[in-house]
Amino acid sequence: MSSNITRRSLFGMVSTAAVAGAMPSLFASPSAHAQLGQANPLATAQDFAASINRAFSFQNLMMDAYTSGSTIRLSQSYSDAALQATGFTYDNAVAIHAYLSRGQQGDLARAKTLGLGLLHAQATNFPVADGRFAQAYFVNAPDASGAFITPAAFPFFFYGSSVGDQAWAGMALAQLYRRTRDPQYLTGALLVANWIVTNTYNTQGPGGYSYGTIINQFNQSQPSPNGKSTEGNLDTYAFFTMLHTLTNGGSANNGMTWAALAQHAFQFVFAMFNAQGPFFYTGTLPDQVTINPSPIPEDCQTWSFLAFLDARSRGTIDWALANLQTTDTASSPNSNLTGTQTVSGMTFSTASLVTPTNDPHAVWLEGTAHTAAALTARVLRGGDPILSLLTDISRAVQLLKDCEHAQQILGVGQTAGGKVIPSGLGVVASSSVLDTGFGFTYGPSLHIGATGWYLIASLAANPFQLGYRVIG
Repeated sequence: MSSNITRRSLFGMVSTAAVAGAMPSLFASPSAHAQLGQANPLATAQDFAASINRAFSFQNLMMDAYTSGSTIRLSQSYSDAALQATGFTYDNAVAIHAYLSRGQQGDLARAKTLGLGLLHAQATNFPVADGRFAQAYFVNAPDASGAFITPAAFPFFFYGSSVGDQAWAGMALAQLYRRTRDPQYLTGALLVANWIVTNTYNTQGPGGYSYGTIINQFNQSQPSPNGKSTEGNLDTYAFFTMLHTLTNGGSANNGMTWAALAQHAFQFVFAMFNAQGPFFYTGTLPDQVTINPSPIPEDCQTWSFLAFLDARSRGTIDWALANLQTTDTASSPNSNLTGTQTVSGMTFSTASLVTPTNDPHAVWLEGTAHTAAALTARVLRGGDPILSLLTDISRAVQLLKDCEHAQQILGVGQTAGGKVIPSGLGVVASSSVLDTGFGFTYGPSLHIGATGWYLIASLAANPFQLGYRVIG
């Protein structure tokens, strides 16, 4: 059987070296709301570099919760109380991108090990090993070969395969191949890419790629009943564009070029564009044709610019900033914060702000980092007046300070593999229990996905582009 929870599903429970590629002189002191102009540049750089190093320590700790060294494995996604020893495919792809974004020798070794973990999961995927990845795996015990990757069976049954998860795993493998030129990573990327084409290429309505597949109670693969996802098609566009470059204009097994297959996703995404917003709708209803008008999520907005770097998607970042920013305090309804704790940043969707049962002011730290990364990418792309550039980088700085502030004060006392995680290392998924508006919630558990995106944004990286950065 298969869980119907999406790749970002979580839970309703409460539970001084310079850094390559960063822009440390721009980042303010640990205070979440310090004014940029008041910061001492040298102290700022040291504080920010220390925060990044602590975040990488958290990623390492989660990866080593059950084994270490070169043992093939995936990393546990959340601290123990959330979803036990579950490692999500998407989260592990984000972790690979974070390690490659910094790219030190130890980072590369860890990225390669996680990449081998993805390849092992792909080759042994239960119940169907045909190039796909499951939504998640258990990572606390070895399989028959000694790899710490086993099916995420009872009580979760995370066997489904969304197109977004497949593309994120594929992008991680593609980036690994570009960095290492080890052909096994490209082979795995091509396997999952052809799985996407074979199983999700869609010609209904605006085309694009369907949501993916589920596994029924008889362990049989079936098409997902969900509508097509704008986010999943953004991911697929970026992945297939990478393959176009890495294969020198090559083709999928069906004879279509990767460039043409990427364009198929591109056309769907812009069929979901509301120019008056400007914003992107989340996708279609289950009929695969009708636009789903609500709720409007953050990721489609910021990821669109990261993927396309084009004029039409520039304004969607501003729409997200205008409509999805929030501040969580102890006085917010159903907040998990206490005393004088305050966390600011982005929420998941328009529905998150009007939830009747959870905290309408809960901050989604991963989405906060998405937005910082998109703003930085807009600066690096260039072409704007100096005031716009300074405004963008100032906003990116503030969002990263928000993540750093959450890193310092939240997640205290949580564990991984039964061992207490030192305070101040990782970033929690959300400041309080957050209703996404899509049938699942996030909560304040330390998370390699949120921490990974904080690192990606802090290093001015863009996982949707080969090599992680496009300037000009």
